[in-house]
Amino acid sequence: MTERTAAARPRVGELLRSLDEAPPTELVDVCSSWLTRHLAARACVLLLADYAEATLEPVANGPVAAAVRPQDLIDSAAGEAYREQRQVTAVVEHPAEAAAAGAVAGGEGKPALVVYLPVSVRAERLGVLAVTLPGDSMDPDVAPVLEDVTRVLGHVLTGARRYTDRFEMLRRRRELGLAAEIQWELLPSLAFELPAFSIAGTVEPAYEIGGDNFDYAISAHRLTVGVSDAAGHGLRAALLASLSVTAMRNARRARSTIVEQAESANQHLVDQFPGADFVTGLLLDLDVDVGVGTIINAGHPPPLLLRDGAVSELVLPASLPLGLVVPARYPLHPIRLQPGDRLLLFTDGITEAHQRGEPEFGYRRLAALLADHRHLPPAELVRHITRAVTESCHGELNDDATAVCLDWHPPRKL
Repeated sequence: MTERTAAARPRVGELLRSLDEAPPTELVDVCSSWLTRHLAARACVLLLADYAEATLEPVANGPVAAAVRPQDLIDSAAGEAYREQRQVTAVVEHPAEAAAAGAVAGGEGKPALVVYLPVSVRAERLGVLAVTLPGDSMDPDVAPVLEDVTRVLGHVLTGARRYTDRFEMLRRRRELGLAAEIQWELLPSLAFELPAFSIAGTVEPAYEIGGDNFDYAISAHRLTVGVSDAAGHGLRAALLASLSVTAMRNARRARSTIVEQAESANQHLVDQFPGADFVTGLLLDLDVDVGVGTIINAGHPPPLLLRDGAVSELVLPASLPLGLVVPARYPLHPIRLQPGDRLLLFTDGITEAHQRGEPEFGYRRLAALLADHRHLPPAELVRHITRAVTESCHGELNDDATAVCLDWHPPRKL
């Protein structure tokens, strides 16, 4: 390890302090300055994933950085780093070439190496940091320092969401509907993982969602996961979903069982939305140490299970949806996972998606996607599924489409 690199690693704490003290408009500038001082970097640009995970949008200041173009999530080096969650490098020589690649070059005629690093917190993918270094190769000791920087930046960005709209605004390629605004504020981190499990979810259409939602919470040994679908569309569906999810969270945080959580949501929905309005949902409580748990089906499509390469539908007799009558019974169904199992929870906007006069997307096609892409991590799998559904309808979904993937992979006991 070079003397410069060895000295840089302990000073990541200095970077964290500087980021913590900086205005949100200057976070990328702080990173760029630190990398320039310690690694002789020429520039850095932050590329944030838009709400639909279709492009990476640049966060940049200054006239040169402002010319940096958004990057396609599929057809770009930055997109490759995001999708595969690994470092990707490219050599550029001209400012125009760098701008097209979502980076800043070091000057015409001077080759530079652009290093694209995924910015994430645990398993939640936020974007990519494009760092421009001199020359056309990188000291291998520089890579761990860059990884430290992106890890710090990811946590700072996550915290910044609580006090600034800057990054949320940059992620929007067009105006977000009010119903979608409500739903995005309800969603948890889109991905999370621990040694025993990984979970990720996504909702489409990202800019117009109304009634779909998912939620999860982790304790010392248990994981609670829910996916729900409010009847109707637009603002009323979003309000139904908001009340349902918040009522279940409130009960969960009072240490209630999943039956009591469902009963609480049901009672509040009946009280506030009397009549024909309702919310369907699945609610899972799992002991992540042993893979044993229980699940409630409130009028919702049953999940799919991928085990040893084969896909099957869990048999879960449906109870009444939430919000129709009080009292209502929500029986518990046992579930037992095996190491390596993958569970896919989804809403009917996935299987029933279709264009007028054409067949629905269907369970069989969804099961085939689950089997064919079993090696993708959960976050990339759910993105791939919702993208396939959207493309099957040529971008015009007739309902919200939500997918949540849960992998159970407990550490082997020695």
